[in-house]
Amino acid sequence: MKYRETLKEFAEEPISDRERLRLFGLPIFDSLPELADIMHLDPARLITLATKSRSFYKRFSIPKKSGGVRVIYHPSRELKAIQRWILHGILNNLAPSDSATAFSIKKGLIHNVEPHSLNRYFICIDLEDFFPSISHYRVRRVFKTLGYSQDVASFLTELCTCNGGLPQGAVTSPSISNLVASKLDRRLQGLLSRRNITYTRYADDLTFSSNNRNALVRVMPIVRDIIEDEEFRINDSKTRFMGPRAQCRVTGLVKNCTEPKFGIGRKTKRKMRAILHKIIVRGSPCVEYPSTRSISGWFSYCKSVDYNSYKQLSQYHFRLVAGAEGSGTAESAHN
Repeated sequence: MKYRETLKEFAEEPISDRERLRLFGLPIFDSLPELADIMHLDPARLITLATKSRSFYKRFSIPKKSGGVRVIYHPSRELKAIQRWILHGILNNLAPSDSATAFSIKKGLIHNVEPHSLNRYFICIDLEDFFPSISHYRVRRVFKTLGYSQDVASFLTELCTCNGGLPQGAVTSPSISNLVASKLDRRLQGLLSRRNITYTRYADDLTFSSNNRNALVRVMPIVRDIIEDEEFRINDSKTRFMGPRAQCRVTGLVKNCTEPKFGIGRKTKRKMRAILHKIIVRGSPCVEYPSTRSISGWFSYCKSVDYNSYKQLSQYHFRLVAGAEGSGTAESAHN
């Protein structure tokens, strides 16, 4: 039997669609010509872009680290500009659930793992084909709920979807996915908070943790029912249980039983020290980090998720560069 929320959802006082849009701080338009006018576009061109959106994407595949390929849909410059308007004009005005930590200016990887730092038992669940599984009608329901008319909601949906779902590569897809998954987040949070189980979601990665192993394991069948009821699919091959005797890896960050918080981990620190030594002291090229910019990008990432490791590696990097300059090999240190 599927889990049903026990908390009652109180109905809000009925308001008009226009009033709802005003409350959300969203642009108000009731028809395609009004939308085209706001976007400074010819209505006929906007219709073409929406009704034939598939023609305005370039499709290509990239390999996944875990095997298989990920299909990317790259929109044309014109369609991408329209999607950017929808993103900045509509979607960015809407906050995702508190449990959602991806695709947000204010949150990131560190916010996904910090709530779990004091727990010892973890279960990580991956949602299969996250973007493509979010269908055309679910996207339309988001725009309709905001207060847009059926016709306008359908039109906005056409501009943001491809082949019946969210395309990975469209700038609007991340924000829309968070809005679609907000009900999933609320249901899981309502279930788990009463059981002292911590829950966060980073895109398609769901993390559950607790200091009570039995409570965490027992609730998983109900969690599965909720996920499936919200029309998402679990990738069972990527579902993982981790306990205090093993290294816990959550969305790329790790925590050992002796460490109080998540970070890049000792293995990654040793690897980066070796890479820095190879590039700066030996002057050897590195496939993973072929330029100074790529090394700087990694340091920026490290600073945002593990400041202590960032400081240690920065100091090590400084010593290597200083030594290379002193020995006359400064040129190789910067290539």
